[in-house]
Amino acid sequence: MQAEKIKLLLVDDHAILRQGLRRILEAEPDMVVVGEAATGADAVKRAKQLKPDVVIMDISMPDQDGIESMRQIVKVVSSRVLILTVHLEHQVISEAVSSGAAGYLAKDSLDQELISAVRTIVHGGTVLSSNVSKRLAESSQTGTGGSAPRSLEALTSREREVFLLLAEGKSPSEVATSLFVSPKTVHTHRQHIMEKLGLRTTTELIRFALRQGLIKTV
Repeated sequence: MQAEKIKLLLVDDHAILRQGLRRILEAEPDMVVVGEAATGADAVKRAKQLKPDVVIMDISMPDQDGIESMRQIVKVVSSRVLILTVHLEHQVISEAVSSGAAGYLAKDSLDQELISAVRTIVHGGTVLSSNVSKRLAESSQTGTGGSAPRSLEALTSREREVFLLLAEGKSPSEVATSLFVSPKTVHTHRQHIMEKLGLRTTTELIRFALRQGLIKTV
């Protein structure tokens, strides 16, 4: 029996870019574009209607930026969001990752990098293009206001499980569902993880995972 195709929603205010992405992605036997949106608000509406597996979204959008639209999408559907943008500023990348982006690619990425990223993301992984991961890694060199983060050996086996799921971009509620525990338990584990590793934010957690080689870069 043929496997179900990966359902994609394309979000960009440039129609010619959406057309190009559609051609690239639908040339793959395991992918289908189920819809398009040209504004942030429409992206949220279409995601609720179509429930795609992956939303490929720009940040600069009319009426509502892509990060705010992503926040709204991940709250109501299980779609994973891949940011595809020209923005490589550290602050923007950090905000996107902290808000739930499962991937962040520069628009000059190769076709195969985009295709590979979609397949990684749909299976629960996190993907950052090499220039994006470099920006995050560089920012971590400025220090976190305390001692250097320690290794994963400091964590219990359950804390490592929680850490890896959070590093994949999953929300605490999604982690709770995956591990069959309560969200409160996950929040407690997360607090212990951050304390043990000397981290303060989700973005710092992602940076730590990058340094450990736990996140795929393309």
